[in-house]
Amino acid sequence: MRSKPFRLCTAAALCLCLNLAGFGPPSAGEERLTPARVVAAHLRSLGSPERLAGIKNRGMSGTATVKFIQGGVGTLAGAAMVISSGRNLSIIMKYGAVEYPGEYFAHDGADVEVSTIKPGQRSPLGDFIFRYKGIMKEGLMGGVWSLGWPLLNLEARNPSLEYRSAKVDGRELHELEYIPKGGLNDIKVRLFFEPDTFRHVRTEYRLRVEGEQALQAGHTVTRGVPSSANLAGGEQGGSITRSAGIHDQIHPSYYVLVEKFDNFREVAFKTSQGDQTGTLILPHTYTLEYSVEGHGSSFLAHWSIDADQWMQNGKLDPSVFKAH
Repeated sequence: MRSKPFRLCTAAALCLCLNLAGFGPPSAGEERLTPARVVAAHLRSLGSPERLAGIKNRGMSGTATVKFIQGGVGTLAGAAMVISSGRNLSIIMKYGAVEYPGEYFAHDGADVEVSTIKPGQRSPLGDFIFRYKGIMKEGLMGGVWSLGWPLLNLEARNPSLEYRSAKVDGRELHELEYIPKGGLNDIKVRLFFEPDTFRHVRTEYRLRVEGEQALQAGHTVTRGVPSSANLAGGEQGGSITRSAGIHDQIHPSYYVLVEKFDNFREVAFKTSQGDQTGTLILPHTYTLEYSVEGHGSSFLAHWSIDADQWMQNGKLDPSVFKAH
């Protein structure tokens, strides 16, 4: 039986988090959890408060893959970097393909930039993140890889949180519905945590847009990605372009972006002089699953990053937070 949603204002949640410094993670069988207790246990799952407070910037590099499933067919492999400093964040995935060179999402603390895959054209994922920049501005994207992760400083974000138990893909999880102050363009945000460790393992962004179809005669509508034959030598597929007529039906569109975090391991960070400063428990695998239903076509693709090198409190070029 699902528990009833439990809403708690951020100010009260923060006070409880601070007062629970000696509080151990609640057991999985505990009947009633609050947002404050979930957040407090989640932060402790990362590492000590002193280590968290001492982080000024963080970077990681590793391998990247993308698999186009609908609206394109094919798989590409490449390299990735994720760099964070305060609220600034860049997620970079490079594949080297002419038709799909990669993605570059950058937040410089003020605005969000997204690279194009060719002049004037972003990928479906890039287009979604560009149009709904609040995902990055709020610090949600990238989860604990980002130092702007809002659960690290709830007082600054001041969201509303609702707790409920959840079952996702047959797995029992703790769920927090995250409601940003001022909203997020009608995007529903849900954060999921492991029942025993309280590690953050999943974020879902769901959006329904009514009547998005263009209705002016003579205009064209394009959905999907460039032909995967050019991407990875797969079957013909990709974008669909057709004329938009004045009699086209108005259909809702459904956007779903899911971030998954897995392969949690200890990471030992060192100073620039090579002295070990301590460890944190961080996910080493980050997956983005993006899908669109509507407009008479559909799109689905998965991106994945596997981290193998980490850096903390190093020297950063500010230009890294501008999409190139």
